[in-house]
Amino acid sequence: MLKRIILPCAPVLMVLWAIPVFGQDKPAPVGNVQSVRQELQELRAMLKAQAEAHKAEINRLNSKIEQLQESRLVGDGESSGEDQLAGVLDKMLDDAGTREQPGGWFNLGRTIQSFNPEISIIGDFVGHYDSREGGELDDQWLFRELEIGISGSVDAHSRADIFLGIHKAHEHEEGHEAREPGHLAHGSHYEIHVEEAYLTLLDMPWDLQAKVGKFRAKFGQANTRHLHALPWVEYPLVVRDYFGPEGLAGEGVSVSWLVPNPWDKYIELTYESLHNDDGNMFAGHEADDFVHLAHLKTFHDLDADSTLEVGFSAATAPNDHGHGGRRTWMEGVDLTYKWRHPRKGLYKALAWRTEVIAAQKELADRQENTIGLYTAADYQFARQWAVGGRYDFSQWPEAANLHENAWSAYLTFLQSEFCSWRLGYQYSRRNFEVGGSPDDHQVFLQLIFGLGPHRAHKY
Repeated sequence: MLKRIILPCAPVLMVLWAIPVFGQDKPAPVGNVQSVRQELQELRAMLKAQAEAHKAEINRLNSKIEQLQESRLVGDGESSGEDQLAGVLDKMLDDAGTREQPGGWFNLGRTIQSFNPEISIIGDFVGHYDSREGGELDDQWLFRELEIGISGSVDAHSRADIFLGIHKAHEHEEGHEAREPGHLAHGSHYEIHVEEAYLTLLDMPWDLQAKVGKFRAKFGQANTRHLHALPWVEYPLVVRDYFGPEGLAGEGVSVSWLVPNPWDKYIELTYESLHNDDGNMFAGHEADDFVHLAHLKTFHDLDADSTLEVGFSAATAPNDHGHGGRRTWMEGVDLTYKWRHPRKGLYKALAWRTEVIAAQKELADRQENTIGLYTAADYQFARQWAVGGRYDFSQWPEAANLHENAWSAYLTFLQSEFCSWRLGYQYSRRNFEVGGSPDDHQVFLQLIFGLGPHRAHKY
């Protein structure tokens, strides 16, 4: 019965929670405060009226049940119990159909509740300048991706999440031998592809949870995020060089376990088996084996204002289209520290992320041992403004003597929780030449906007 009261009210609470704030760091005018208070009072009155209506409905149903029980006890035997029950149910349905329904917010609430699954749309638009020609994003305005998210409960035991990406057509080329580092050829038309589509089993025994379908591999910290959800314009160099421009993802199964421990800490252990279609580190689309991946994540509350997340990752798979004739082994460590001001949490916050990935790739005549890393800090200095910087280093996966560095700086304006703007600059330097130059300067302007419950970013 509690659900009958709460569920119709949930849309009202969601709408109140999702009202975007566009103001700057100053108190709201008195008139606005009074207006908001008046609206809250009106909503409280509506909620009270709805609760009374539900109470009356419950009393009516109880009365119907009592009538049914009495009719079964004193019936003259001319009609069966099933007929009596059918008659009572028909009358109840007729009464429900002719009863006047409350309007306004509550009709809207029922509409939102029945809109299952949830559907979201996120746009990622980028303007880019590069001092060299032929880069991953050349001088252009590019609607990089339109993501459609569809999520909802399948039943009481599982939920489904589907993310479709629409973007300019481009060519995926396996490995690095036949292409320049970082090259991505854009076409003239758009294509749609499945970014993720998986079923999550929620109530497995022994604190287990499983995913089945296509999903982003849980290797490290940056690789698990969609491109639009990053605090930067692009993935770090080590992710792009090791896993490709879209990171490591694929079809497979994932099982996570909340590890019980005497310290009462959050410890999650994950095992994943994915189709081996990453051509940078593993065998690529022609492989007939799997990527085996393990990830351990721990979460620590350092004090009331700061947290620390520590992760360890490992993965292995053949890289020669066979069953382990030549393999690649990868290890990773990621750290995420977050701090938020105890009294000005909406205005002051800091996030520091660092990730190191090492790889050992067996080739026909040798083994290449390489390493890559990034470290980044983002500081929110006002309610709608943040600055950040990142340093990248990455060795070339099949030639440890080739490496590249990058230094980035960003300024982000959070227009609301549905929309953000980001201005970025990146300087890259390599010990090899690309496009006739060992270094380049890039300038980005990014717009991310979202419609629906799947937010474009964490606000």
